[in-house]
Formats: sequence, C-alpha cells, structure tokens
Amino acid sequence: MNNGPLLAVAGQTPTAAQPAAVKAKKTRKEIIEDSQKRVVTIESGEGLGSGFLYNGKGDLLTNAHVVAGSRDVTVRTKSHQEYKGKVIGIGTDTDVAVVRVTELKQTEPLQIARSNKAEIGDEILALGSPLGLENTVTTGIISGLGRSFDIEPYTYSNMYQISAPIAPGNSGGPLVSAETGNVLGINSASATDEAGIGFSIPISSVLKQAEAWSEHPMTKLPDVSADVTARETR
Repeated sequence: MNNGPLLAVAGQTPTAAQPAAVKAKKTRKEIIEDSQKRVVTIESGEGLGSGFLYNGKGDLLTNAHVVAGSRDVTVRTKSHQEYKGKVIGIGTDTDVAVVRVTELKQTEPLQIARSNKAEIGDEILALGSPLGLENTVTTGIISGLGRSFDIEPYTYSNMYQISAPIAPGNSGGPLVSAETGNVLGINSASATDEAGIGFSIPISSVLKQAEAWSEHPMTKLPDVSADVTARETR
C-alpha cells in the first residue's frame, strides 16, 4: 500500500488525509547538548556564576547574588566566546536577575516550563559552572517540594529540593527536565554539610518579574549586596 503523498490527478478517488508524522523524542544526550549551547558562565565583580538564555532578546536569567553590585558583567558561552552583558533587572527580596547581551539577540533560547510544575521523582539535569568548571551537567531527581528558608538578603519560598549535586558557580544555571529539556527552575543554593541536596527556584514563580524587566529595563539598579560564594542553607 502506497502511503506517500497523493497526486491530484483527474478521476482519483479522494482518501482520508494521512496523519502528521510524530516528532521524534530527544534523547537525554541530545537534550544536554542543546541545553549547553544556551547556558553561559557569568563573571562579575562578586565572583562567578551561571545563567541561561530565556528569550529572543539576548536576555539571560540568573541569580541576583551572582551579579549583585555590578551593572556590567562578562558572559562566556560554551564555545568560549566572550561578550559584555548588562544587568537590566535585579531582585532585592527574590534572588533573580536578568542580564542582556545584545550580541545574543535572536539566538534561540531554552524552552520554559511556564505552567507545568515538577513533582517528586521527576528526573532533572542541573547545568552550569560549579567551582568554575564550565559546561558541567549533573543528574538527579526532584527530591522535595515546598522548601522555604532565608539567606540574607533574600527569601526563598516553595523551592524545589534536588538530588543533583550543585556547588558555588552553579548558581543561576537552569534546572532542566531530563524528559523534555524544558527549564523547570534556577539552581540557587545547597544545603550546608549535606552532600547531594540542592535547591532550585521554580521558574514559574519568577518568570513574570523577569519578563517585566526585559520589557522595561531598570534605569537604575537597587543597592543589593550579597556574597556569591555563600549560597548555603543553615
């Protein structure tokens, strides 16, 4: 039986349209490779962290504590290209910031899980530059939900607890679904003296604020002081 395209010739009996081809599901390796292209290392006056492209304007999402005290930062991609980035929005209570790199405008961003929330047991990938080791990927699961704590000057609410190991330098990197490649959160903190416990801000809780900064960049940044190396719960 010929399942190919039908030719519109005279006298041909109409047949039902063939179903659209199902898009092949990406493998975990493909998800990692695609994600890494959109994850960057960010260097500021406070230290080193991570970030990721989240829109087509060349805007990166990261943690506020990564860029606190800096207006201009250095951004480095997986291919070792360096760009100058400008902080266009930063939280004073919520640990989130947006950095704009005009040269990355029109670069395809990571896909965001806008409404779907992670559940315990979901397999995840944490991407970033722990201890300055760029393009690092660690794997794990969502191991807890609804974790809340304070690390001055920020309040962390309803955090994802993850089993993927993270370290200083991971901050600001994406928490990615190992099944879909969509961003679930922003890796932000680790538990003191507890190996294998990290915390990620759910992306849905900060996306609206980030998009507001991208639409209307701050003309003057608030005075935010934070230690980029000390993102640990107590």
